[in-house]
Amino acid sequence: MLMPTKHIKTENALIGVGGEVLALLDRNKTVSRLFHDLQERRQSDGLTTIQFDWFLLAVDFLFSIEAVRFDAGLIKKMKQ
Repeated sequence: MLMPTKHIKTENALIGVGGEVLALLDRNKTVSRLFHDLQERRQSDGLTTIQFDWFLLAVDFLFSIEAVRFDAGLIKKMKQ
């Protein structure tokens, strides 16, 4: 679930989705904008779309490892 296995592809594991989310955070975005951008990117790359709850789990994972923060209605990438 978190990590890819022989049954879960990398692009569907939470860590893979989290990586896609971080790549899309070139600027601060709302949750709905970020989800929309992720769906568009996955469609253009020929990947299956993901459900909103799986997207939120990936964002929660990123929040828990302090890779992103939520401030004033926007998701922001933490500085390295």
